[in-house]
This record gives sequence, structure tokens and C-alpha cells, in this order.
Amino acid sequence: MVLEKNNRKNENWLSTFISLAISAVFIILCSIGWLDWIKPTISYVLDPIYVTSSNGAIQVSEYVGTLANISEFRSEYNQMKVQLAQYEVDIVNYQNLKNENESLKIQLELQNKEYKYVHSSVLNHIKVDYIVINTGLQEGITKGDIVVLGNTFLGIVTECNQYTSIVRLPISKSSFLEAYVISSDDDDRRNILSRAVVNGSSDGIKIENIGMNSGVENGDIVIVNDSKVGDSLVLGNIVGLSEDPATTTRTGYVSPAIDFYDLLNVFVRLKDVD
Repeated sequence: MVLEKNNRKNENWLSTFISLAISAVFIILCSIGWLDWIKPTISYVLDPIYVTSSNGAIQVSEYVGTLANISEFRSEYNQMKVQLAQYEVDIVNYQNLKNENESLKIQLELQNKEYKYVHSSVLNHIKVDYIVINTGLQEGITKGDIVVLGNTFLGIVTECNQYTSIVRLPISKSSFLEAYVISSDDDDRRNILSRAVVNGSSDGIKIENIGMNSGVENGDIVIVNDSKVGDSLVLGNIVGLSEDPATTTRTGYVSPAIDFYDLLNVFVRLKDVD
């Protein structure tokens, strides 16, 4: 075994020596010009290999450069996505502040100074009948408090927790309120055209018991005037007024002055006077 290994080492050394010797001979012959006659043949054989290798190297270089550019583009794209997300958050925050400021402005201009109001944000809608707000017992809110925006009636607090409250909207089937109708004409707004009753239904807010000869028309204003509410507050405008001459009263629906689904900020009017 030792002898075989020595023989292999000798053979490897001999091959290396022969290769070096041949290379040295070729270099010497080329330097003195004895192999000039064979250079065209060698060039003819090796030029295509050189061109192919050069083109391959260029393609590899371009591919590597493309990969580097893709990596840079991807990094820039991710940064742009982060910036865009931040802009969207800023826009939402701005819109929320704008809505809150508008609600505060309306309330300050139209609120009754005899009452204390608690600003609240709408957290959720429970079906179409109720909303959840982010204020409760901690802010002094109790069951039966009225929820408004300016001089517009929005609902009545039906349940209070420490930090949240549930508000019943006029569209609820459990909502029954006394009201009256005044003309939408600015000149006649002080005159009550008819008494009425407002109640919620699956079709919308119904208004009933309108006098047949009261002169009430579509578009006239419905004012809530109920012992549960206290001061007169605007509910909305009459739409879909019935025209059956065989009945003694007329019915219709109330289009709310404020869309309940668009509510973001409301004010709870507390019972206790300052």
C-alpha cells in the first residue's frame, strides 16, 4: 500500500513537471518568433471561444446589475408603501378632527345654555336602532338623557355603563314621541300646522295623526315636543305624505335632518342643570 501511494505521488509530480516544461518551451518559442506561423490557426480556433465568453460575461454582468437594481427598487417601493400608509393615517386623523370641530361648532352655536352637554364619539351601530357612544356613568350620563347635535334630536340614552352608553334612535320600533309640524316656509315657521305622533318602524320613521285639513305638505319640518325630551328639537322633514281623502288624518315618513349612519360625534344633554 505504501509503495502504491509513493508511485502515485511520483506520477503526479512527473505530470506537473512535464506540463511546466512544455509551457516553458512554448513561451520561449513564441518569444523568439518560431511559432508565428501557427498563431492564425490558434486565433481562428480561440476567437469564437473568446467572443462567446465575452458575451457571456457581459450578460452575467447585466443580470447581476439587474438583480441589484431590482433590490433597490424593492427597497424604495417598500419605503413608499410605508409613507403612503402614514399619509392615509394622517388623512383619517385630519378628517376625524375636522368632523369633531364641525360638530363642536354646531353645538356651541345652537345649544341651550341651561343644560350641560357631554361630547361623545360614536363607537358602533347596533343594527339600525341603536348606537354605542364612548361616555357613560363616569361623565355623569344617566338613563333617559337626550342625545343631540345642535338643535337636532338624535335619540335617548337607554342604558349606561361606566364608560359607554347605548342610545335608542328614533327609527327604533320602541321609539314613540309626540311632535308637531311647522311649515318649511321661513315666514310661517312660528305657526304649528298640526300635532302628530312619531314612531319607528322597519320602513323608517313614521309620522301619524296629521290633521287632514292642516295644510301640511311634504318638506315641512317635524319638531319633537315630548315630555321625555323637554325642549323642542328638530327631527327632520316630512316625506311620502298620504293623499287618501277617505281618511280623517294623514300619515307619512320623516327624513332625519342628520343621517344616523354618518354620525361620528354627538352630545349628551344631562338632566342636571348647572
